Amino acid sequence: MVKEKKPSIFNFKALGKGIFARFFGFEQGVDITNDVAVLYRRNVVIKNIIFVSNLMYSIILLILSLSTEGSVTDWVVSVIALPLTYVINKLLKKLINMDPNDKTKQSVAMYVAAFYIFFSSVLIYARLYQKEYFETGAYILMYYAVVVISLYQEKKLLASSFQGLLALLTVIHLIWTYNFQGLVNGQTLFEFLPQFLRLPEFSDILLRTLLFILFYFVVYAIVSMGQYMQEERKKELIKRRQVQNDFSHIVGDLFSVVFSSSYTLMDKRHANQVQLMSEKLG
Repeated sequence: MVKEKKPSIFNFKALGKGIFARFFGFEQGVDITNDVAVLYRRNVVIKNIIFVSNLMYSIILLILSLSTEGSVTDWVVSVIALPLTYVINKLLKKLINMDPNDKTKQSVAMYVAAFYIFFSSVLIYARLYQKEYFETGAYILMYYAVVVISLYQEKKLLASSFQGLLALLTVIHLIWTYNFQGLVNGQTLFEFLPQFLRLPEFSDILLRTLLFILFYFVVYAIVSMGQYMQEERKKELIKRRQVQNDFSHIVGDLFSVVFSSSYTLMDKRHANQVQLMSEKLG
């Protein structure tokens, strides 16, 4: 006989799912037919993701400070990062909760959160790009920013963010990554440009830019598909509710007719009985 397993008091799997749904579930307790409620929930989830991201940035800066190349500046930045993370999270929370039912305010919060996501990734890259073992990881944060922004499932926001990030990446490549000013070395633009096009730095910049554009198109396609599916789900749910309301209304009318008819029949029967009794008594 197989013994049944008793349910564990500490169900860590269910607990983990519950915590994840509470802080990172986009549809947790949300009516998907209410666009403002959906946007508010997305803002809350993105705020939580930003908080986790800031903690990750703080850890990266701490690792940098503990490295052999760590300087006083690195330690100062690491110490400031943690309280700054808390302050930013509180400001975003205040902005999001200012009016959960106002679409304009929630849209403003969305754009502020998106701007902070890619701006913070740029700042981290600016801090780490000169470090030999940190440059690649810091550069990946640009792609991470695009992915986080794509969670809003908003094509217009994603396109705007991509344009801003692409412009910033171009500036970063020319100024920080390869020190464009140092490569010019006093040459005129017409003298430098043909030479620059043959340099490996130009090939690397071109490759990075093309990869970023390709990555954006893939993410944009995913967002477009997700947004379309979300709209279809919303339409289906609205139709289902309409059918349910119509059915309830029809059933209610049917019962009203049945009961009113039964009352009418009962009144006629009662009148006939009274008439018969009167005739017998008379």
